[in-house]
Amino acid sequence: MTQQNILIGAITALVALIIVAAGIMIALGPGEMEPAPAQAPSVPKVPTSDEMKALAAEIAGRIDGDALAALKPGDENTPAYTTIHDQLNAFRSANPEIIYITTMRRTGNAIEQAVDADYNNTGAYAIGGGYHVADPEAWYLAGFEKPTAEVYSAIYGYAPILNASGAGVGLVCLEPGSPIAQKQLETLAAEIAGKIDGDAHAALRSGDENGSAYIAIHDRLDAFRTANPEITYIYTMRRVGNTVEYVVDADYGSDDNAVAIGEGYALTDLDTVLLAGFEEPTAEIYSVIYAYAPVTNASGAGTGVAGIQAGNPITQERLKALSAEIAGKIDGDALAALKPGDETTPAFTAIRDRLDAFRGANPGVIYIYTMRKTENATEYVVDADYGSGNGATIGEIYVPTEEDAPFLAGFAEPSADPGFYIGEWGNETAVLITGYAPVKNSTGAVVGLVGVDMGKLW
Repeated sequence: MTQQNILIGAITALVALIIVAAGIMIALGPGEMEPAPAQAPSVPKVPTSDEMKALAAEIAGRIDGDALAALKPGDENTPAYTTIHDQLNAFRSANPEIIYITTMRRTGNAIEQAVDADYNNTGAYAIGGGYHVADPEAWYLAGFEKPTAEVYSAIYGYAPILNASGAGVGLVCLEPGSPIAQKQLETLAAEIAGKIDGDAHAALRSGDENGSAYIAIHDRLDAFRTANPEITYIYTMRRVGNTVEYVVDADYGSDDNAVAIGEGYALTDLDTVLLAGFEEPTAEIYSVIYAYAPVTNASGAGTGVAGIQAGNPITQERLKALSAEIAGKIDGDALAALKPGDETTPAFTAIRDRLDAFRGANPGVIYIYTMRKTENATEYVVDADYGSGNGATIGEIYVPTEEDAPFLAGFAEPSADPGFYIGEWGNETAVLITGYAPVKNSTGAVVGLVGVDMGKLW
């Protein structure tokens, strides 16, 4: 995931999205949707919402609130600013799951940035930057009073840009603003990548933003976005040694946060799918966990807030691991004994509550449920959403199709769908990928499976 930052702008954009579901193919599978083909890399486990709150509170408690309150625009090179800036960066280095960290403060009825750990880097804020009047109902305002956390997600598509000889010279990245299947996003990325003059792209240098070659590519990207209104952000990148840099940003010239040619992007272990996009079309869902905690002065009064952001790419291997983890916590004997009408029994409630607690502890998990085989099909058993509207009851039938090989494999060993897919439950639309793992009884016999859906809910 390579979107330039960040917190307030990203949150405002996400909250303000008008969801356009028209034209999206809806399909059903065992998670009540049908998968589209893809591959995904593994990533380490990310912090839970509670862990993010704790991290935000920890760094907030280390910041000198009096010094933060006294900072004014132009103080970015003072010892007071540098001290807080270095504290933020040291904390991020000590907690590699954190990909962004900043501080903010109130100014009347508005919010502004104070110390940004990325100051002097792409898209970072100076003191007083990002000034805006916050919606009084915005959840993150609670962070000025107590630690708080929230999860958002996006999906990104990448495809290589080739020169006249067919050599890769960069990639294009798309970010849609409405639900879209991975295969569809990969196709769009490949389409626009194929329209870019790779030789002209490779020749661009810092300062060429007003040249005809840059403008031609910039206008092509912008026109493609206009023709495909589900795309909200589009830009190109290229390799430079062991890292990558931005080249053409469709928002350049119209957005203060847009990037210029040569502005760098620091690769992390989370960027496997991005790097694969230099070779072939790829896509990924990327959940972002935000957390905030108040910064106080010597008298204990709040003078600002510390905000941190952690990334959570959703991959097959992560899904397999999560599915196996929760499957091992389910009482297989109790699951096997449940029959239609048992939804209010202690046995059912115990499993449902365990599933729901697991979902709460793992940001990005949208749905979680158990199933078992019947004579000619499969059926739902315990759904974590039972009783809240869209949850299945015991015995609801699902007949597998030829595309359900990963689902059926989950009755034998941990498995995952090969890509993201789109589906609907009632009034909800989601972009998901599902993992499965077998549930065993006390003798080790398989009595069902658990399904874990991760992704983006609209």
